[in-house]
Amino acid sequence: MRHIGIAAVTAEGAALVYKEICRRSAIRLGEYQHPEISLHSFSFSEHMNGGPIEWARLLSLSASKLHATGAEFMICPSNTPHEVYEELASQLPLPWLHIASGVRAMAESKRLKNILLLGTEFTMKSRIYDDQFMESGISLTRPDELEVASVHEIITKELINGRLNESSRSAVSDIVRKYVRAGVDGVILGCTELPMIVDISESEVPLLDSTIALADAAIDYAIS
Repeated sequence: MRHIGIAAVTAEGAALVYKEICRRSAIRLGEYQHPEISLHSFSFSEHMNGGPIEWARLLSLSASKLHATGAEFMICPSNTPHEVYEELASQLPLPWLHIASGVRAMAESKRLKNILLLGTEFTMKSRIYDDQFMESGISLTRPDELEVASVHEIITKELINGRLNESSRSAVSDIVRKYVRAGVDGVILGCTELPMIVDISESEVPLLDSTIALADAAIDYAIS
């Protein structure tokens, strides 16, 4: 099996994808089994205080450090830094799997056509998902400006710090229900911390968890 490198950004997102890789590998490969995994992280403050240029620099350094450990490919369990994927991926010393590619595969397997995208403000306003969903026949719906700001604040002020509030859980659920009534047939949890407050089992439509999609893509690549 190929050695997985995790370029961590937030503690919560990195921990969730690490646990999902281990848990889902055991289901597929047998009890206690999973590929070799290495993780590297800079202080999250360096990502928070920077923009795309700084994200590219930090991810490039993380990739080099992971490669030095023997990692044979890399994942980044944070959606927003994928803004620099197109310019950076070909320059890295090891392959980098795009988080939205795994989400697209999940959406196609469920034959979805109109999906609500939730995430940080940067993710929801960028083309991170649009570029990966090109020619898929799947349209992406965004929340309105007030909802974008609300979800962004919940993620950046609460979830990345491991804080879970019932009021925030209800707010996100209300947004999901609003767009389901408007016709979306799926929802992308385009932030690796969103599963902390969104219950997949209670949703009226499929919730595409980018954490699980990334974990599955990493396992597939590791064992292929």
